[in-house]
Formats: sequence, C-alpha cells, structure tokens
Amino acid sequence: MTMQQASSMSIDSIKKTIRDHDIHFIRFEQSDLHGVSRSKTVPVGSFMDYIENGLNFYGGLLGLDIQSMVPKGTGYAEEVAFADHCTVPDLSTFTVLPWVPNTANITVDPYWYDGTPAMASPRLLLKKLINTFDSLGYICRLGYEFEFYVLNKDTKKPVYDGQPIFVTLKNNFDIDFIYDLMRKMDQAGVRIITQNSEHGPGQQEINLYYKDGLAAADTAFLYKMGTKEIALQHGYIATWLTKPFINSSGSGSHFHVSLIDKKTGKNAFDDPNGEYGLTDLARKFLAGMLKHARANTVFTAPTINCYKRYRVNSFAPHSATWGMENRTVGIRVKGCRGQSTHFENRLACAGTNPYLLALTTLAAGLEGIQSSPELPAPITDIAYERDDVPRLPGSLDEAIAAFEQDTDLHAVLDPEFIKLVLALKKFEVETARARFPDYGTPEFNNRIDPWEWDYYMELI
Repeated sequence: MTMQQASSMSIDSIKKTIRDHDIHFIRFEQSDLHGVSRSKTVPVGSFMDYIENGLNFYGGLLGLDIQSMVPKGTGYAEEVAFADHCTVPDLSTFTVLPWVPNTANITVDPYWYDGTPAMASPRLLLKKLINTFDSLGYICRLGYEFEFYVLNKDTKKPVYDGQPIFVTLKNNFDIDFIYDLMRKMDQAGVRIITQNSEHGPGQQEINLYYKDGLAAADTAFLYKMGTKEIALQHGYIATWLTKPFINSSGSGSHFHVSLIDKKTGKNAFDDPNGEYGLTDLARKFLAGMLKHARANTVFTAPTINCYKRYRVNSFAPHSATWGMENRTVGIRVKGCRGQSTHFENRLACAGTNPYLLALTTLAAGLEGIQSSPELPAPITDIAYERDDVPRLPGSLDEAIAAFEQDTDLHAVLDPEFIKLVLALKKFEVETARARFPDYGTPEFNNRIDPWEWDYYMELI
C-alpha cells in the first residue's frame, strides 16, 4: 500500500526528541467512535519499523460499542471477515506524554490493506472536510470547552458537595491535582485558557485555546484522555459522562467555530454592515448548523444518558435555535465581534467525541453554504419559554431516526461512516432497551441507573 512518507527532517526531529526525553515506549493511538483512546504500546526499538510499514489494528475497532461488544452491520466486522487495518502514523502528532514515564504517543489513521482509507474514521473524515474548506479558501478555527465531574476513585462520590460555581476554594479543591493537570497539559502542548469549578458537586470546567484545523481536534482528544489518566494517578475518576447525577448539572462540551480567509487572514464571518453583523457566508453556515441540528444530535448527544441533560431552565439547550449572547439557545453568536466573530455550538454534551463534534458542525455549515437554507430570526427572549421553536430529539432513538432521514447531511459525509454510525447507535439503544423494561419512559429519564455508570463512566 502507499504509506504516508515523512521527510527525513521530521524523522530526524522525532529521533532527537526520543533521545532527549529518554523515550522507551510509544503509544500508537486512535479514537474510536465514542472518543475513547484505543492504542498499542510499542517499545522504542520497534518504532521505526511501524513508522515505515504501518501497524495493524483490528479493523472493526471503530464499530465496537463502548464495552467492546461487536454490533452487526457496521461494514467493519462480519461483512469483511473481521479484517485488520494497517494504520498509518501521522508524524505531526508525535507528543511526549508528561504524565507517563518515558512515553510518547503518535496518532494513527486506519487504512485497509489495499491502501483504501477507512472513511468511517472520524479523524480521516474530519481531515477530508477541513481540506474541502481549504480548497474553498478558508481555514477552520476551532475551540473547545469541557465540563466534567471529578469523583473519588473508590467511593465514586463527588470530591466536594453543592454547586459552587467559580468558588475559588472549590476551583482548588486539590491544588496538587489541578496544578499537576494544568502544568502537564501545557508541557504536552495543550494550551489551557481557564479552569474553574462548575455548577455541580465535584464538577469542573477547563477550556482550551483555539487552534486551526485538525490540530484542534487532536489536541482536544489528547486533553480528554490525558485528564482521565492524571486523575487516576491522584486517586480520582474524571468522567465526561454527561449526567452522572439526576439532580445535578449535566456536563456540556461547547464548541467554537469560525472561518478565516486564507488570502487575507481576516475573519470570514465578520461584516459590520451585514445582517446581524455577519457575512452572507456566516449566515449560510449558521443556517446549516440549525438545519441539521436534529440529525447531528446523534453526535452531540451520543449516549442514552445524554438526554437526561436536556432540561428546561438547565442552561442546556433544548432547541435548534440561535441568538446573540443568549444562554438558552442552541447556537450562540458570542459578544466578542470583529476579527473574533464566531459561533458557539452549545448543543454538545460532555460525552461527545471531539473529532465528531468538529466534523458534524463543519459538515452542517458546509451543507448550509451549498444549499443556502433560510436563516430563522434570532431568539431574543428565553427559548425555554417558547413553544414555537424546533425542539431537539428527546431520546437517542429519535436522534438516530433524524440522522437516518437527513440525506442532505449524508451528502457531505461518507457512506461508510453513515452505515457504521447507524448500526452502532442502534445497537446501543437495543442494549439499553433489552435491559430496562421502562426504557424511554419518564421514569427512566428521571433517574440515573447504576448500569449507566458501569457502561459509560470509566471510559467516557
């Protein structure tokens, strides 16, 4: 197969880093559909062989459920006789891991052994979409926010009680852990801009500085998985399970997006003289995000647990709406304008895969640019109090149906990806439905079952 070839300078730079940091092991790592890290650890003596020839992984990895059960019909399992992928390392991602002794990691992309890219891969599909925007003359500028719960590893209880948002004492509930996390992330090239306690017991929020293109999603993925590892080292579980406690805040993963004109370096969304202060391009992009919000809920709320977050007056959006500096809508135009003009996608839950959050936001925006759907008026009051707004799906089942029917969105994705997503998410619903006689009822949606912790918490 045709493998990615790195320049000798890139190889030489990596070899020097290995020597300088006394690296003994390298993780060859990729994200599954859930955003969970799946990897193989390679002794440094074998590193160059895999760089030159690729490293085999089970090809159905992308189609596993979070507990590694094997759904049928993904296109990546029984239909291809459970074949392997030959994964290709992306040398630009080589990173020394400050939280693991003598270890670095490198992100790999999956290919079939005939050289065909495995386009159900969120990272490969995101890379393709970013290249599409590049061909149109735009850089994708992306920023991530993350809310998560910190629990005692043994008791699974929150590390503090109450809802002390921004309270300094709770920001620093364990300053050794928090500062260790922030310092090591900085050493790994993950630039944190803010950290604070959030509205739930043991809930924290950490936001990342924006990056351009694929590097933003790579960094977000590294951050989420690294945070879980560092938390365990301090005796905690850091979880992006969206709603671990029914009467406490859900965790979100807000996503910031703008397009930058490659030629001028100027913000392509900003037009002080345009309607709402936005360019025509921005209005089409925004309309696309709203048009496909229901279908994209299968990615922004990807677990059955996520739908317990969408509650009126919870600051979690429940509608495909937009507005200026309005915390009750789905898409917010932030108050910082001019060259900082951007959209905040508030629809995503904490359990969202960072690659899929970027992919599906950009895919919806691209389809909007192509089809020019009508942009509804912004919501200027409280969206929760309106009964005339398009509601988001109320269950994973409903989200799957919305995605299955959205053929306009399918056109900017990939058939392999669509098939795998539908098979995998239907399997997740069937798993829950078989376990709970009251699945989908108000009673089910008003409790957090221990099974949800066992199925999701440690890994998401």
